[in-house]
Amino acid sequence: MDICKSLNSIKHFEKSVLTIGSFDGMHCGHLEIIRDLQMIAKKNFLPSIVITFDPHPKFVLQKYELTNRNVLIGTDKKLYFFKEHSVDYVWVIPFDKDFAQISAEDFLKRYIIKYFNPEDIIVGYDHHFGFERQGDSEFLNEQKTSYGYELHVKDPIKANNIPISSTRIRNYLSQNNIETANECLGWKYEITGIVMKGRGIGRKIKFPTANIIPEIENQLIPAQGVYCVEVFVDGYSYTGMCNIGTRPTFHINGDKTIEVHIITDRELYLYDKSIKMKFKQFIRKEQKYDRAEDLANQLQLDRQECLSI
Repeated sequence: MDICKSLNSIKHFEKSVLTIGSFDGMHCGHLEIIRDLQMIAKKNFLPSIVITFDPHPKFVLQKYELTNRNVLIGTDKKLYFFKEHSVDYVWVIPFDKDFAQISAEDFLKRYIIKYFNPEDIIVGYDHHFGFERQGDSEFLNEQKTSYGYELHVKDPIKANNIPISSTRIRNYLSQNNIETANECLGWKYEITGIVMKGRGIGRKIKFPTANIIPEIENQLIPAQGVYCVEVFVDGYSYTGMCNIGTRPTFHINGDKTIEVHIITDRELYLYDKSIKMKFKQFIRKEQKYDRAEDLANQLQLDRQECLSI
């Protein structure tokens, strides 16, 4: 897969099959678009092209209105999915306020047609591009005769008869509903972070934990509580129990932390290492206990539940 992150080094293609979108969650609907892109490209023996943005246009255009909006994935994860689906070429547009001024008509003519000359364009039913979101499926449909491409508009993928969207997935994650969020994503929600040294409280009650600082600073963190997770470190995977919260048994008005107890008999050395957690199932809400012993007893029950999942 060839990746371009510049406006000055875009490759020229004689013909192609192309899609454009923010792909901000890479959920089931987005993955369906990529699968269709590949199917049409292979059928016609043409290169598959993805045009996407970094950062998401909304974080540039609505910066002061999105103080509570967090990303589900970073650009690296998007590129991982594109590579997994054998996309040939990805143009990651470095989106800023200057680029936002380009009209949909100019963007189509000066970039999509000029560089990629697509025979087919695939977009989601709700995709918009160009200045003031002027470009949509209706606009692309009006222009297809002039530029000689076929347009394919993907209907929404639904769960429980409701269209899947990144906003909907954010709501599920904010409500401890990790299972439904994963169903809508089509993969297990994950956080990758660096292990930082903590105060050693978990070790004192025989449940040592790794304290994690997410690598993506503005990534959405699931709601507070205890989760069963799969942990990846040093090429191995383990079952783990992750607590997101303020550790109320030991702290009053403590800072929100992400910590994971890895269930293994191996001696692990984790400080300053990068580890990945995939969230599998919500176990329970975080609680305050009168004694550390009571917390340890509950953690033992949590541990057994995680092993049984």
